[in-house]
Amino acid sequence: MANDAILFVDDEPAILSTLKMLFKDDFTVYTAESGPLGLEIIRKTPIKLVVSDQRMPYMLGHEFLREVRTISPNTVRMLLTGYSDLDSVMNSVNAGEIFRYINKPWKTETLENLVRLGIRIYDRVTALQEEQRRKAAQSPTFETPKIHIEVEESSPQVLFVDYKPDEVKKLAEKVSTSVPAVGVSTIDEAFKELSKRPVSVIVSNVNFSDYDPFDFLKAVQREYPQIVTMILTELNDASLAVRSINEIHAFKYLVKPKTEDEITGAVKEALSRGKLQQVMPSQNIREVATELTPPILKQEPTKAESELRLRLRSLQSLLSKR
Repeated sequence: MANDAILFVDDEPAILSTLKMLFKDDFTVYTAESGPLGLEIIRKTPIKLVVSDQRMPYMLGHEFLREVRTISPNTVRMLLTGYSDLDSVMNSVNAGEIFRYINKPWKTETLENLVRLGIRIYDRVTALQEEQRRKAAQSPTFETPKIHIEVEESSPQVLFVDYKPDEVKKLAEKVSTSVPAVGVSTIDEAFKELSKRPVSVIVSNVNFSDYDPFDFLKAVQREYPQIVTMILTELNDASLAVRSINEIHAFKYLVKPKTEDEITGAVKEALSRGKLQQVMPSQNIREVATELTPPILKQEPTKAESELRLRLRSLQSLLSKR
């Protein structure tokens, strides 16, 4: 593993020194005291994983990670920060598309396991892409899927979950001109829709009255790993946004109010991501991570999540017999 290159970016030299000492025996460790310096390294060196602080001069962590994604898309990105303010979390979800959010002070064992998991994810994604390139080279009829995929009228639908009936109607109407959309007010209604027809994107609230919303979303993801998850909520809660990253790898976390253009634009992005993951499984980082995550990092399903998954499976079985 010594040839596996990782990069730590933080404006505090003492933290960089600690991190380098922690990982230098197992990895090739690069450090940078700012985002611009980190980008210089990314442009010159194949880096498998980046761990960045958020609050830094010249360039904030989420801005740096957004640039990393453009320069080196396969590099696994993590945000390490002592600031749990909403803006930094929102930006890290919506701009940097990070894999994990880690609070300072970190737990050494957890950080070590996350870094190793990130390396394995990078290697698996890269191997899947290489396999696809080989198929393309060997077969003149094989076409490598394009990254930018236009949303078509025949796209699987968008499912809005847990809003008031009048709000559900409005939200569905906002995107129905470009993609099929339907809104439901309860978890059972959501399960019925999921069991009846393909769903590409779930846009969910996180303010359920009867269940933890993440239990619901994790139950859905286990049954439908191809679905892209977005959060649209009125709750300005950084802890919920962190959970959306660490537990369900949400594509977006949007806090209302949002304009029609903002919602529609985010949904279109999510639909394009869903199509991309369908033709290029290596792009479904959540599913790749689920397969590779070691037991020490896995969260056992809660009782509520298991119950919800059982309800979903029962409904799937019932509807399939009709």
